[in-house]
Amino acid sequence: MSRGGSRLGAGRPGYKVKAEHLQRIDVRDWARRDLLMPGSGFSWSWHRGETQTGSIGVSVFSSHAVTLRYTHTFNGERHTVADDVSIVRTACAYGGSRPWFGCPRCSRRVALLYLRSGRFACRPCQRVAYSSQSDDSLDRMWRKQCKLEKRLGENWQRPKGMRWRTFDALRQKIWDLEGQRDDALAVHVASLLKLGAW
Repeated sequence: MSRGGSRLGAGRPGYKVKAEHLQRIDVRDWARRDLLMPGSGFSWSWHRGETQTGSIGVSVFSSHAVTLRYTHTFNGERHTVADDVSIVRTACAYGGSRPWFGCPRCSRRVALLYLRSGRFACRPCQRVAYSSQSDDSLDRMWRKQCKLEKRLGENWQRPKGMRWRTFDALRQKIWDLEGQRDDALAVHVASLLKLGAW
């Protein structure tokens, strides 16, 4: 289906595995915490609430490579994996360097690697999509409205220091989005009535 299904304003199909549902590692986070010191090692874990959902051991051999050690279960058998991942560094404009992972499959320079089918790799190699990529038009409107509402105070109050002109423009954008959603709902209901679904 080119429109992604029969949902109202449906976009792309939602059958791909979502990045938000996978365990991932972020080289930027490790760099901020000074964990990429050559000769060091550390363990990294993921949690859902209070429950630990997974962990890996990381050995930093040099400023250009790390080894990820972990186990995963496949067909009821536990397998121990040791993945070597390169660290690529790019120069920053005002000195220093920024680290990136070199994807173990395609060598693409990325900040995030995702764990799927027992291996870490970049998002394109793992065939992973973001949840927002399968949003329909109404979901996109809701997402946009949430971003705008975060800029306002509680109960849509003007935050201290915000100009009145900015505050009025934000509220107008929110009202416009609500009007667009109402129009889309009216069109959808009319099409259902025409088809005799109700």
